[in-house]
Amino acid sequence: MSVDRRRFLNGAGAIVGCTLGRLGIVEADEVRSGRTPITRKEWDAIVQNAGKATLTCVQTPQVVEGPFYYESSLERRSIAETHAGEPLRLGITLAGLVPGAGSGQCMPLAGAVIDVWHTDATGLYSNVGTDLQPFDTVGQTFLRGHQITDDKGYVEFDTIVPGWEIVAAPAPVVAALRTTHIHVKAFHGREVLTAQLYLPDELIDGLYANAEPYKSHRLLTAPGLTRSYERIRNKDDMFYLASKSQPMTVTREKGVLVAKAVLGIASQGNRGFKNLFR
Repeated sequence: MSVDRRRFLNGAGAIVGCTLGRLGIVEADEVRSGRTPITRKEWDAIVQNAGKATLTCVQTPQVVEGPFYYESSLERRSIAETHAGEPLRLGITLAGLVPGAGSGQCMPLAGAVIDVWHTDATGLYSNVGTDLQPFDTVGQTFLRGHQITDDKGYVEFDTIVPGWEIVAAPAPVVAALRTTHIHVKAFHGREVLTAQLYLPDELIDGLYANAEPYKSHRLLTAPGLTRSYERIRNKDDMFYLASKSQPMTVTREKGVLVAKAVLGIASQGNRGFKNLFR
């Protein structure tokens, strides 16, 4: 399924352009217009949930989406397609801070869209032209996708560990270098969270020292640059530092790396989009 995010969010999340048979086309009377008043049932749920925090979280800082986001991605769990790299299972929970429940007390947010995108192991994004990266990937969809959170506010993606990235930038910056990261957008009701997730430096260091194709891409360049640059780590990344981020917890389960993140947003109640996907 492909979802146009602007129209999705227009007035509380209109869903249009569904192309796969599971969903079909959303009828006009099913779409929330943004003028739909809150119902007694929804209000009662907000009040009842106020004292039912089931998660611990902190409010996730907003971060720029970067230049490589686009508003239509496939609804899917597996996003790597044929791209080589260290397999990674990425689990994301979206949680709403519960008013008056104490610091860090949250409830899961069901029916939210979690959209992710990141580079392949060589530092390339899909759907980017050769004015910004060495190879043309326009029209390709690798390492992009979205899913809808379940009743626990949870989604899981099967992907690979991204590479680091570089892009030319206007002076005085010249070269914009980024540590390994994963972009996320969460759409819940009228709320949109844009965030970036990071992996432990020790894990990434090991991949770049020992595993292909990471090992062959410790040096990168980009169109408009006159030389190659060395990979940077989390502590050298301005966005990592500015957002006071911490790496995700990563474990290895049955030979596969598993990373988990909890994203916290200020949300009153759970007015997601779940009803539109049935």
